[in-house]
Amino acid sequence: MRVNRRLCEILGYPEHELIGRTGRDFSHADDLDLINSQRPKVYAGETDRVRVEKRYLRKDGSVVWVAFSMVVERDPAGNPVHEIAIFDDITARREAEEALRESEERFRQTFELAASGIAHVGLDGRFLRANRSLCEIFGVAQDELVGRTVRDISHPLDRGSTDAGRTALLAGKLDSVRLEKRYLRKDGSTVWVDLAIALVRGADGRPLYEIAIFDDITPRKVAEGALHQAHEELKRSNAELGQFAYVASHDLQEPLRMVSSYTQLLQRRYGEKFDGDAREFMAYIVDGAARMKQLIEDLLAYSRVGTRSREFHPVASDASLRRALLNLKSAIDEAGASVSYEGLPTLEADELQLTQLFQNLIGNALKFRSASVPRISVFSKEKEDEWEFGVRDNGIGIEPQYFERIFMVFQRLHNKGEYPGTGIGLAICKKVVERHGGRIWVESKLGEGTAFYFTLPKRQGEK
Repeated sequence: MRVNRRLCEILGYPEHELIGRTGRDFSHADDLDLINSQRPKVYAGETDRVRVEKRYLRKDGSVVWVAFSMVVERDPAGNPVHEIAIFDDITARREAEEALRESEERFRQTFELAASGIAHVGLDGRFLRANRSLCEIFGVAQDELVGRTVRDISHPLDRGSTDAGRTALLAGKLDSVRLEKRYLRKDGSTVWVDLAIALVRGADGRPLYEIAIFDDITPRKVAEGALHQAHEELKRSNAELGQFAYVASHDLQEPLRMVSSYTQLLQRRYGEKFDGDAREFMAYIVDGAARMKQLIEDLLAYSRVGTRSREFHPVASDASLRRALLNLKSAIDEAGASVSYEGLPTLEADELQLTQLFQNLIGNALKFRSASVPRISVFSKEKEDEWEFGVRDNGIGIEPQYFERIFMVFQRLHNKGEYPGTGIGLAICKKVVERHGGRIWVESKLGEGTAFYFTLPKRQGEK
């Protein structure tokens, strides 16, 4: 037996260790009989050579793949003399093939088992391949989908929605396209998908096909539609309620004026003839009419927050505060109160409503004062996109369990005999602040005063 240097390199043995040994000695256990099964055919002349790819074990134990071919040298009489075997190391090629096979298998599994619908789409717009998830999304079998065009199953209103994006992909202007689009299922129902498209190119840059990924977003779109419908219905309902409150409060004033006028007339003409009970009853009527008048006026003011609002424009908040203090001058003087403020900002707002907001909060502090002389401070703090305002007093305070309740319409914490009012003032404050895109809250301790805080955006575009 003779071997060349290249075979020694392939198997990792020196020449003297190979001489005298058979190829079977170095063969991989799983490939031992690959050659022996074909060798008899060569000796019998049924074929001229053996050709196989098989594994051998190198001296260090590693595996080497070999393209093995063998012919039989014969004497003039045709008798076999010896074999000539050729070994070509194909390990790199087999490893590359195995890596490619594993990669393709991983791709196949990813393609088939992906939760998203995935398809390969030809440049003519026809489905070349589709995974199980996509077939489930469209409610069709795979053989019903492959070969059809994407346009065939697109919703009529969305059939041209991907044209511009696909053109840009083919021109190399975009790497991918993403959009939401409607398709028609086999049963005729509409399915919404979040669609992403990318283009696969060959080594020469030539477009080959598109990869499209489909995510079913029908439940989300249905929910969005329902939410939009509910929002529109709420807007309509709120508008109707606001209009009703305005009309009702406006129309109620006329009979109330009649009650008040005739009550006063009765009191002037016949007051001396009334006994004690009648005068008491008349006082109840007068008081009730006055409170009803105040309630209607407050309800009218509440309804006008949304229906008779002005456009937003830059407003100096200290100017609005001064107007509120002017409106409250009599109450401030009567209570001997002091109101301090400084450094209030200019921001985009409804000027009249900002005055109304300050007036209600300061009026609230004057109304619910303690035995001490009222001390009220108005201040502001700048935040990133908004201003935070505060109105702090040294009044009677509020218990924490009532912090949310006080901003509701007609909610009162005290008997009307103790503190006058209709329970609408803070509800108006909340409505004004929310119309401006802000929020309002209260911090207080019973007997230690109250601080109302509210925020207003610096610019209304940042609401």
